Amino acid sequence: MAETINVTCPLCEGKGELLRSEIADRFTNKELRACLDARIAEILEDFAAVATPRARNFQKEVHTWNPTLPIWRRSPKE
Repeated sequence: MAETINVTCPLCEGKGELLRSEIADRFTNKELRACLDARIAEILEDFAAVATPRARNFQKEVHTWNPTLPIWRRSPKE
């Protein structure tokens, strides 16, 4: 099963709602770009850690399959 990664929005910082004046203040802030770049780097690091596929060995895994299971009930991987 895929692992989910929860990421808070760097603009609203997880609040979900901002006033127009707050949005204007945040976009005029020079540190927003640095904050966005740092957050993107964190997301990419987390995604790279989760998305790396593990090496699979078919010859080893084939022996774990249940041969008594009818073929129409097997997964497509088998």
